Amino acid sequence: MNNFKSISILIPVYNEIHTIEKCIKRVLNSNTLNLDIEIIISDNNSSDGTKEVLKKINNKKIKCFFKDKNEGKGSNIINALKYANGDLILFQDADLEYHPENYPELIKPFIENDADVVYGSRLTGSKTTKILGWPNLVGNRIFTLFANILFNRIFTDIATGYKIFKRDIIKDINLVSKGFEIEPEITAKISKNKKLSIYEVPITIYSRNYDEGKKVRWWDFFIYIYTLIKWKMIY
Repeated sequence: MNNFKSISILIPVYNEIHTIEKCIKRVLNSNTLNLDIEIIISDNNSSDGTKEVLKKINNKKIKCFFKDKNEGKGSNIINALKYANGDLILFQDADLEYHPENYPELIKPFIENDADVVYGSRLTGSKTTKILGWPNLVGNRIFTLFANILFNRIFTDIATGYKIFKRDIIKDINLVSKGFEIEPEITAKISKNKKLSIYEVPITIYSRNYDEGKKVRWWDFFIYIYTLIKWKMIY
């Protein structure tokens, strides 16, 4: 029987002055199925006032850490991971594309089944509230298919921002990517371990458009493909 007592919510932040307070409030009020919650926020040297907002926080459940240099999303996630102590570790984007209301569905496979890793899929029976743009959709479909062929898996959405892990699993895979390519690095490394039990659950999202600050660029598609191949060969 699984005996999980706590969960760490990792929030990598960069220039999210318009959403960070709302994000923290929603996470604090979320249903974590009676797991004690800690929020780990890593700020990637924000320049829009986000850093100043975070420095004013006085809540025992929230720990904020500040990087002196913006080295990319991956570097920010790795920094947050160093301080996470929960039995489960969940990634939460600060822009609220991904709803903390999804937490119960993401956590249940760990409690009710034998999950080691859970991905929140936007493309499998999803309760999506805003349709993904076709370039993102097509690109995601292609490199998800590529990953499935490469690692003999059946993912539907490897680019999802909602991933949740048992603590030891995510901390033991030694992440090194500094940018958005950390997403395929994670998928490649967990996929190569055939002993892991990986689940997908449908999630609700509200996808931002490019004017609202979408930061993934078209050439990241090729970086994702290269990253999958690289870790297939050397990890």
